[in-house]
Amino acid sequence: MRKLTFLCIIWIVLSLQGINFAQDRRILVPKRVPGAPFKLNDTEDLFGKAYRWFLEGEYDFGADSLRKLVKLTGFKIDPGSYYVVAANFTDSFTPIGLFHEKDDFNSTRLFGLNRSNLFYIFISRQRKGASFLSVLATKKMPPFLENLPGFIGLFQPLPFAQITPETVAQKETWIDIRHFDVPKPFRKFSDISFIVKAKLSSEKFLASATFDNTSKERWSYGVATAVTSAKDVEITVGSNGKIIVRPRPDLDLAAFGVINYNFRPVDTKAPTLATSFHLLCGLRLADFLEPIIGVGGGINLDVISVHLFAGYSVEIANELKQGYFIGQQINRAVDPFKTKLLGKPRFGIELKFP
Repeated sequence: MRKLTFLCIIWIVLSLQGINFAQDRRILVPKRVPGAPFKLNDTEDLFGKAYRWFLEGEYDFGADSLRKLVKLTGFKIDPGSYYVVAANFTDSFTPIGLFHEKDDFNSTRLFGLNRSNLFYIFISRQRKGASFLSVLATKKMPPFLENLPGFIGLFQPLPFAQITPETVAQKETWIDIRHFDVPKPFRKFSDISFIVKAKLSSEKFLASATFDNTSKERWSYGVATAVTSAKDVEITVGSNGKIIVRPRPDLDLAAFGVINYNFRPVDTKAPTLATSFHLLCGLRLADFLEPIIGVGGGINLDVISVHLFAGYSVEIANELKQGYFIGQQINRAVDPFKTKLLGKPRFGIELKFP
């Protein structure tokens, strides 16, 4: 019965997700935006300033100089899109990073793509905007499904570049901007690997980076801990064949493995303890069947974040058939029980993953 329940859970979740498990890999080839590569006379020496900031490890200041330089081309940067930027200061110093909203330049995390919100920007004073770019997209599993076997196991075990300072003298600066048409299979969950070279025949990279494209999800896991009723008992057959009443400890912690549906998608690679309101359903982590359904939400305090839940569980318990009584000696082959449903309000704390 319990194994069938686990299989049903897996089937329902996979059906909701609609995931194709076959791995897909593809080379992405972007197209230049109209007018690229752009030629600028960098009178403010923004490129040189960016070089010094990056050299000093001040990546935010360096990225800000590069943003101003791109703005001079007339190309408008959309804060919600993703721009992979390679600044070719020298062959041994070409930092690569990301422009996206207020993210750090060194961030390698994408939160899901659409068809046309991924760009590549190459900035240089040496190559007139020319570079060889190779981009490989590899489809991957959502974190929710990747970690699903471990969650089911709660119920049933299942089998940057070294910096070489060089002087940047000339002010003529080239900015190449390219635009990706991202195929649908790689928009939500994929790894996107960039390799930048001076030219195809070059033996070394100017820069390389892999970006983790993991969309926000509505599904997550949790362990919800409640307190059983003070008079919680179970009727069973003892080792000597007698029908007995076995009390459960007062205020015994009742733990449930639950699956959460978040009303707003959350970053499943970051803690969401006190940031998401969700529905939950699951089963008690015990040797009897007790499903639960409820809602959960977090409270973010100054010192600690607490995630609470409230719900209702239904225990599928034993009840004696007519003609049987407590203390009666019976034959092991006889089943003296019939199914009884015991409903219980449940309140407590949920440990949410994430």
